[in-house]
Amino acid sequence: MNNGIAHAQLRIKNGLLICSRAWRDSTRPVGAHRRDGGGQLSGSLATVPPLMNRSYLLALLLWAGFISVASAQTNCACMATNGCALVESNIVYPVSALSYPMISDQYAVGYKLGNGSWSNAPVHISYYGGTLASPFNTNSGYLPNNTSMSFVSIPAAANTEVHLRVTNLNSGFVASDNVSVRPSTLPVTVNVGGQGVGELSTTTASDFNGEQFLLWWSDGTNGGTNRALVFFLDPPYPPPIGTNVQTITTNTALTNLTNFDTLIFQGTFQLVDGGFGDYCVPTNITKIFLAPGAWVQGKLYFTYSGGVNKRVYGPGVLDGSRFCYALRTCPKDPGDHSLSFDKTQAQSPTDTFTLDGIVITDHNHAAADLLVNGAVNNVKSIGWNGLNGGFRIGDNTTVSNVFLRSGDDSLMMWGTNSTVRNATVWQNYNGGVVNLGWGAGSAGDGCLIDGLYVVKTDWHGPIAPNFTKTNLNDQNNAVIDSLMVPGTKYGTVSTPLFRNILVEDPPNVLFSLKIVFPECDDSGSPRDDDCTPVDLTLPGVLYLTD
Repeated sequence: MNNGIAHAQLRIKNGLLICSRAWRDSTRPVGAHRRDGGGQLSGSLATVPPLMNRSYLLALLLWAGFISVASAQTNCACMATNGCALVESNIVYPVSALSYPMISDQYAVGYKLGNGSWSNAPVHISYYGGTLASPFNTNSGYLPNNTSMSFVSIPAAANTEVHLRVTNLNSGFVASDNVSVRPSTLPVTVNVGGQGVGELSTTTASDFNGEQFLLWWSDGTNGGTNRALVFFLDPPYPPPIGTNVQTITTNTALTNLTNFDTLIFQGTFQLVDGGFGDYCVPTNITKIFLAPGAWVQGKLYFTYSGGVNKRVYGPGVLDGSRFCYALRTCPKDPGDHSLSFDKTQAQSPTDTFTLDGIVITDHNHAAADLLVNGAVNNVKSIGWNGLNGGFRIGDNTTVSNVFLRSGDDSLMMWGTNSTVRNATVWQNYNGGVVNLGWGAGSAGDGCLIDGLYVVKTDWHGPIAPNFTKTNLNDQNNAVIDSLMVPGTKYGTVSTPLFRNILVEDPPNVLFSLKIVFPECDDSGSPRDDDCTPVDLTLPGVLYLTD
């Protein structure tokens, strides 16, 4: 295939992959990169984890051979800012990183609404191990260049018949492939028609506000487990209009925005040159619409606006693939989540966030900062490795109709009076589907999960679950897990209720509910360096109702 474009000039030295050129930027205006103190990047080069051995290096180079090395350009996303790059022998970076957006080489999809005519929908793909943000982990259990997720967005409306035709571009479907969908409880009819085309049909509900499901099949070697296809059915998202709205098609237009409060992101562009920096959203911008077909590379950092609601919505894509996984715990741009929020000033009301419809792909850290008094609907997230988690759900936050493929905790129920409805989760090799907390700060009172569909779990451990672990040892790998510490009081005022949970395959661990000692020496910990001393003699209490 020729649609991959190398976007990193990397060289191998003493078994290490390093960035080949340094660069600086001495300014830090709103609407541009955020930097460390002084507003500059260090000129030093970050070492990226060593390759395993010569044989593995050869395999990696052969794997990378399917990528076209056309018009290679410098990308210093893996430059160290303060020596914080993580060096991990099990992480292998692509010599030539894929350039997204990329049309899927696995599937083609056509759709028809009601009695309308057939249309082709663009199917995009994310390859595991193909980018700096989603490198290959040798402990993942996945195979290089053989694990991918194709995804397609289909516009729909309530009470609408949706018909889909799926063409397997590698070989036609046959009856023995057992083509179906997950979640298996959804009312989707599936048939294999002439010429091996998969035919699917469903009718959206009267209260339809977004739905997602996967094509599931297997020919004994390939199938839905390693060549996944997920359908995103989206409700209508009318674009904003008015003199307060500015359409953005290139990052050069992200200036002189004082007369606007709403931005439309349209087309494909990098928020900041290189695609691996934060765009600091000005305080006056309260709405960002990602238009149909929009593919925006970078992260959004929202500066504090005095306690207003901010909305990010529309069916477009926010792509974090150009960031560096090795810098995921670094401060500011490299380690920020795809959606990051400025800290609330002391004694001030918090800004709140409404997220609706967007797709977040290949994030090198989690999808978003902690949401308080927020709302998330019909958001789709694809993150591959450890710390590539989903949503941190704080007080009074609702999450509905979401799809999460996560390499770390997917639904972090850390607040009070928070609600999750109709969530579809594919949990990769690490993390919990639902995490109740990592410290003593999760109250859990009044929380509700009603409709959780666990379509796949890829854990390899723990091999022998027990209560005598001396470190993490995969204790966080469970459908519902708690790694909270002594002094925890979860659900003691108003017991949380978790119900209507479907797990498609028998999980390795269903519950891992523990009160454990703080694990302070863990640079990649979800605690974000918060290692508050605790009294190990304090009782820990955790209440749940199902």
